[in-house]
Amino acid sequence: MTEEKGGPEEAFLLRVKGAEDQVEKLDRMLREAYEVAKSIGKVVGRVSRYGEVKVGENARIQLNIDPTTYYGESEAPFHRVGDYLVVVDPKDRRQVLIRVTSIGRRDELSMIGVQPPVSPIVDGLEPRGLITDAVIEGELVLELRPGEESPRPAVKSIEPQAPVVVPSPETLRRLLDLPTEGVTLGSLATPGGLIVGGRIPVRLPVSALLHHVLVVGTTGSGKTTLLKNMLASAYSQLNNHQRFVAVIIDLNEDFVQLPLPPIKEPEPRAVRESAFAGVRPPKGIAIVIPVTAQQLSAAVRSASRGEGGVLESALRDVALDYYKEVLSPLTGVETVELRRHVTDGEGLGYFEAQGLGFRLLLFPYVIDTTHSSVESLLALLPGATELVRQALTSVLNSFERKHGVRPPLEVVMAASFMLYMQMKSKGRSTDERLQLMAWDLISKHVVSLTELARTGKPEESAVNFFSAELRLGGSWSGTFEDAVEEVKDYLESLLPHGETMRALFSRVASLLDSGFVDVLYAARRGGTWTVEVLPETPWGSIVSVAHSSEVPVVLDLRWGMERSQGGFQSLRVLAYRLLDMLLAWRHELWSRRSADSGPNVVVFIDEAHQFFPSEGRTKEEAEEVGRISAILSRAARIGRSRGLGLVFSTHTPRDLNNLVIQLTNTKVILRSEESQLDVLSIPAQVRQFAPRLQDRYMAVISYAFREGYVFAVTTTPLTMHFDLSI
Repeated sequence: MTEEKGGPEEAFLLRVKGAEDQVEKLDRMLREAYEVAKSIGKVVGRVSRYGEVKVGENARIQLNIDPTTYYGESEAPFHRVGDYLVVVDPKDRRQVLIRVTSIGRRDELSMIGVQPPVSPIVDGLEPRGLITDAVIEGELVLELRPGEESPRPAVKSIEPQAPVVVPSPETLRRLLDLPTEGVTLGSLATPGGLIVGGRIPVRLPVSALLHHVLVVGTTGSGKTTLLKNMLASAYSQLNNHQRFVAVIIDLNEDFVQLPLPPIKEPEPRAVRESAFAGVRPPKGIAIVIPVTAQQLSAAVRSASRGEGGVLESALRDVALDYYKEVLSPLTGVETVELRRHVTDGEGLGYFEAQGLGFRLLLFPYVIDTTHSSVESLLALLPGATELVRQALTSVLNSFERKHGVRPPLEVVMAASFMLYMQMKSKGRSTDERLQLMAWDLISKHVVSLTELARTGKPEESAVNFFSAELRLGGSWSGTFEDAVEEVKDYLESLLPHGETMRALFSRVASLLDSGFVDVLYAARRGGTWTVEVLPETPWGSIVSVAHSSEVPVVLDLRWGMERSQGGFQSLRVLAYRLLDMLLAWRHELWSRRSADSGPNVVVFIDEAHQFFPSEGRTKEEAEEVGRISAILSRAARIGRSRGLGLVFSTHTPRDLNNLVIQLTNTKVILRSEESQLDVLSIPAQVRQFAPRLQDRYMAVISYAFREGYVFAVTTTPLTMHFDLSI
């Protein structure tokens, strides 16, 4: 055998020289890493030398902070779980973002068996045992490589002794890669406080809103405040190409206060002056006021004849009553002058208030089922049985095929009632008696626009109304009685069971009891009675007016609830109608493929569990929930591609339809009871803090964030916020 060239001594020297070169190279890499670290923040420690530094799924990296630094900076990120530090890896000078998950401290003197002296003077204390490194554990979040603009998931190895940095605000912004445009939620925070003094805004892009959002939080945690602040941000901070029209379904008259300034200066000040810089209340508001037949009849009796006639005068009085009851206590202005406008589409028009410091548009609103699809009508009857739905669909389609128009629901109610009573009495009731009984049911849905009604004099007999000309359009020509008889004859031809007729009558009557569905008005025209349906203002027209006026739209359900005889079901009817009509309008614009596709629309639904409940216990409840789920699914799935977003808010997600949880791609979690979080798929780090979050603190879980979720805090309300629900 021959020895290696140069012999073993030279080989050994070469290995030593190689090791020395490697040490020099590593020394240079470490020094360069520390120079980079100093340029992006303050160096406060290093990656631990003790133990293995492992990067992998669910792995945690350990960082050491020396005691002088640890005690010298009580508000630094290494004192708070959830805050951020940065490690600069020596190999390639990557900046790796670390989220603090735990903070470890130990008394090293006690670890080596040195016990403090037992003395009443020092009370057994030994401060020297605390002069030890703090051990910080953190999870790798994102990394930014030299020369790259955007961070990527942190997956590469990290070296021991790599410098640990408290990042500057700009460094943290760059590494988090938070959206720079969109609706502001608040400032970046940990569960325990603000990060970098609240100087980093947390925003949701408009695209995330169009992919639907769920806000969850217990009563008093700040849900309504957050929604109000989001709306104020949307109308102050979004530029023209981002701007959308907000439509709010308001159960407690919280959002009618949006254009008014807050009573107190919003806090924290740091968040208000940074994240919400320049944000102010919207410049106005459009309020949709549900109007019942009973309410309109009362207004007719007291109305003075105006330029537009009795109906316009009565509608103006309804709008004035609304202002005086709801808004006057908030504005301090006792009364206002109202100027009427006509919308582009059909409808009742709207009134604009004069003399206020903001723009106020009031839209009297009723639902007209004669000018919408049968599917839209059935959406208003989610609790109807399949037999009832089939009978109603058949009779309406038959009438429309024959006359090119559909009858108002009062005709269906009267016909099904008369047929049911006839079947029940086995023909013993006379047609005249049944007709009078039917009209007694219908009369509360009819507004009389005659001088008799205005002066309060006795009205003419019910038979005159029943024999009035029913004006519907199409090829229809006949009286109200003619329409009822035709529908009754068709229903009878279906050979229905008596219980089916009873159920049909019951469901239609329940819908009409809301007071604002198919409101009829009767008038004398040339000595002849005529009956017509009050026209519904299209939601597309309402949104278009609001868009051009740069104001949000509020559907005031509390006002409607207080004046309806239909109970909470009436409010659901209004909410379902809103979603159905907005989706139909957006779909029509989309199908044209025109350059002007109209504004995006985001619907905010507070107390969403009231409108989209979870599964019912009984068969009937389960069927109703199934119908509601179909409405929700269509609105959410199709809405994404049609520019219609949904923001749901609730304090009881367990009572919320599971589809809402599935279809919302962003979830905002404020303080919540642990039992309510079981139905939500949220990170364990969020779940552990959610029950203990302070007011207005939140975790935002969204695909819009590179790291998956962030914590944030919003201010107290940026607009007026009185609790009017009491």
